Amino acid sequence: MNKILILPVLMLLLGTPAIQSQDSSPKKIGLAIGGSASTNGLGVSVIAALNRSIAVRVGYESLTQSFAEPFVYGIEDIDFNITPNIKVGGITANVDFYLLKGLYLTGGVVQTNFDLGVNLIPKDPMKIGEIEYQPEDIGELNVKILPERRLSPYAGLGFGRTISRDKKLALNFELGAYHMGSYVIDMTGTGLLQGNSDNASVKRINEVLSGFSWSGLYPVVKLGLSFRIF
Repeated sequence: MNKILILPVLMLLLGTPAIQSQDSSPKKIGLAIGGSASTNGLGVSVIAALNRSIAVRVGYESLTQSFAEPFVYGIEDIDFNITPNIKVGGITANVDFYLLKGLYLTGGVVQTNFDLGVNLIPKDPMKIGEIEYQPEDIGELNVKILPERRLSPYAGLGFGRTISRDKKLALNFELGAYHMGSYVIDMTGTGLLQGNSDNASVKRINEVLSGFSWSGLYPVVKLGLSFRIF
């Protein structure tokens, strides 16, 4: 009778650690949704863990900032109302490779919306010779900084996890950069300022920028949070 009782007890004792080990083992595959805040703005993403070491992310980030009140800046004794416009972000696709549980390398591509602009309008009338021109007659000048290529490669180093192995929530911090070729200066004008559209100085600046392979780098500092669905 004692031998009959001992056998199930031994099976229970031997089986319990195996069950516990199986329950606590990290999940290999899974899916999560995430949110982030970075130098590309606020973003959302979908993250899929293919195994313990590799995850894939697809997301969208955006930051658009315009200013209702222009600030005044003097250029050669002429005051201009200057209004900046900022637009960064875009569609992202990344592959994360984990060197350690909380350390990963990431790489991919960004379809960037990068567009930095400045609008300049004379603040006061200007007198040229004996003729006085009103600001609306003088016109406005638009200067933009654009990327040479919209589809840009991205690389970075991350700490934490973009998708948790065995929990619901995961937190990550990422440092990286994407390369847009080089920055391109674009200038257009209206009215009396229309002649600046084909400014030779702008062409020379673009030639100089294109000569620096690093000029199109855009740094990315990102903090992300994800929720594992399964």
